[in-house]
This record gives sequence, C-alpha cells and structure tokens, in this order.
Amino acid sequence: MSEPRRIAIVGGTPAALKKARAAGFDVVWIHNPRELAAAGLEEAAEALLTDYREPAAVAELLATVHARRPVERVVSMIEDGLETAAAATAALGLPGAGLDVVRVLQDKLAFRALLDERGVDATAARIGHTERDLRDFVEAHGLAVIKPRYGSGSIGVRMVHGPDDVPEVAAWAAEFGLHTFLMEEYLEGPEISVESFSFAGKHTVLAHTAKETLDSFVEVGHVQPAGLAPALAAQVDDLVVRMLDAVGLQDGPSHTELKLTPDGPRLVESHNRRGGDRIADLVHEVYGIDIDALAYLWYAGRTEPVAPGEPRCGAAIHFLTAEPGVVEAVEGADAVRADPYVVDLQIGVSPGDTVRPIAWSYDRSGLLIVRGADAADARERARELASRIDIRTGPAGPEPDFRPIASVAPRPDRLVGPAER
Repeated sequence: MSEPRRIAIVGGTPAALKKARAAGFDVVWIHNPRELAAAGLEEAAEALLTDYREPAAVAELLATVHARRPVERVVSMIEDGLETAAAATAALGLPGAGLDVVRVLQDKLAFRALLDERGVDATAARIGHTERDLRDFVEAHGLAVIKPRYGSGSIGVRMVHGPDDVPEVAAWAAEFGLHTFLMEEYLEGPEISVESFSFAGKHTVLAHTAKETLDSFVEVGHVQPAGLAPALAAQVDDLVVRMLDAVGLQDGPSHTELKLTPDGPRLVESHNRRGGDRIADLVHEVYGIDIDALAYLWYAGRTEPVAPGEPRCGAAIHFLTAEPGVVEAVEGADAVRADPYVVDLQIGVSPGDTVRPIAWSYDRSGLLIVRGADAADARERARELASRIDIRTGPAGPEPDFRPIASVAPRPDRLVGPAER
C-alpha cells in the first residue's frame, strides 16, 4: 500500500488543515507553538513547532523532513507565511509560487515598478525617507498616500492632502518608526477587491467585493456581489489577469485590491493568498465556492478548473467599532447571533480591554457576517444587526493612543524595509 500524499502548510487554522486532509493529504503543519490552536494538532500528521516567520530556518527544517518522507507542496494561506512557503518551495524544487512571485507582491515598490515596466498600471510611486522627499513627491503628483514598503492590514497608511500636510505627516512617520516609506499618487474612487484563482496559469475571477473604509483607509465593511456594471467588471477582470500574468502567478488563490477611478480601474496591491477579513466566507455564501478547499483539491489534482455561477444570495461583513476607552460591558450579542440571517458573529473585546481610535485593522472590535436576498439587503441587515450590539466603554487609562510600529508589528524591520537610501 502506498504512503499518503503529503503537503506542508505554513501557519493557518485547524479548519484549513481539515480541508487539506479532505483533499487526500497528510499534513505537515509548521506553526509557532505560542500562536497555534491546539485543535490543529489533531488534524496534522506531523507538526513542526517553530517560528514560521523565519523563511531560511523553516526551509532547512523542511528539507530534513522532505528527505525522510517527501512533501508535494509547501503552501500558506496567510500573509505572514507566504515568504516562508515560497522559500521552502524554492529550496526543495517543488511546484508552486517561488520567491520571485511572493517578493514582487509583498514589496510594494517592486510591484509598482514591474507593472509600470509591463504597461499594466503606471501609478507613480517612489521610496521616501524625509520631509523633503515627501514634499518633492507631493509637488510632482498632488494628493499622495504614504505606507510601509511591506505590510498589510492598513498599518501605517496616511493620506497627504497637499503641501500643507507634509510637515505633520513626515513628523508622524518619524515618530511611528517609518524611516523608509513608499509614496504613491492617490487614486480617487471607491475601493473593491477581486478574489481570483489561478489554474495552471489560467486566472479565473471568483468574486468582486465592494468595500467600506474609514478616512484611515481601514476597512469596516465588505459586500458581495459588488454590483459592477458588466463593462466595468470586464475592465477590472482584464486588469487583474494582466497583473497576475506579469507577476508570474500560476496556481492558487489571489486577492487584489483596486480603486475605481474616473479614468478606469487602477491597481492598489495584490497577494497570492485568499482575502483576509473573512472575505472567503462571502465567496462561499454567495457563490458556493470554498477557496481553501478548492486550493487543496487543485493541488491534489482532484478537481478541474471551476468558475462562479450566478450569485445565489448577497452577503456582507460589518466590522464592530466602539468609542475609545476601557470596555465596561458588551450587550446584545446573543440575540444578534440567534438571528437567522447571521452567518457568524465574533466579538473581539471583553470587559477590561482597551479600545483605541481605529488606526489599523487590529483596532476593530469584532465582526458580523450576514446573508441577504441580495447585496443591498445583506448590507442593510448587517448594519441594523450590528447597531443592536452595545460595546460600552468608559474613560481610558493612562496608556497613550499613539503606538509606534514596533509595538504592533511582530517584525517591524521587515515591514518598513532597510533604512539605507
């Protein structure tokens, strides 16, 4: 009897491991022992408990495992595991996204340069270090955004409305710890994301997701279907396909963010993973496609390429927010959770926790996923049901609202890039 097929998964949850097992794989799970959910150990045939954010060390460890009993692929569905999975893929000579693909997607400057070179998207972007750098860029391009060169979750993203904003934003960047930052021309228009899957180099769009964002660029709502007019949807899909061809993605899920500007769709960034913020749950509700399960079935050779049909409902995610302060009580959650239209409700704070002003995704207080007859119905139901949840806060303690990047990012050096000019 032949030995079971094996796949290595970097990071992730027990649910993802269970889907890999259902596709026919034995799972080698690489995870930080201080972060994993212990239930995942029951789903893994073998667990390597180490810091999965160390690509070279994990690749070396997996080489030993692979020599003893080979794995067919090394994959990750989470942002922090993508580079590690790519490093091991390259080191072991396995199929999948290598370091060239992952690095161009994670390095926002390299991404912009490649798209400009290939004629896909010509959004102006440049690295800056000082107030003078920022002023020169704003004078050349007008409204601008600064952000870490590497990163996700809206960490460290700031709008620069014009020359008068430059001194304050530059001072904030220095205090925050952004000694190196990416400057991009601001793209005006609503934001959407595109959830895609690549089948041996053929890219299929699974869903368009409409967004609701704050002035801080933090996303506080997602809705599917996005309701794009057919001509606009075709433009969006063509742009995403050309981008995925340019970066060289061949297999697996991708999540791409765009702005719908007056001059047409423009790219913001992309990732070779499914969307975060539970967007994959919306795809499952609306189109019946489980992106994680599809990925493992595709890697196992147990499915043909799939495409979405007509939406069978609408679905929305509404993120819970609260007034800054110390949480005194959370009320109304049980009644909302019992509503038949609710898919899931997660409360992210408890009495005694501190709620801070929303500067990035980690500051949100929970999420609510709701289905509806269509997108508009789901959106309104989500907002109404969320309004029934009362996260009551009192005065905050002495802890300051401002947090430097080192206090929130596990690897701030990797987020901002090198300090050298």
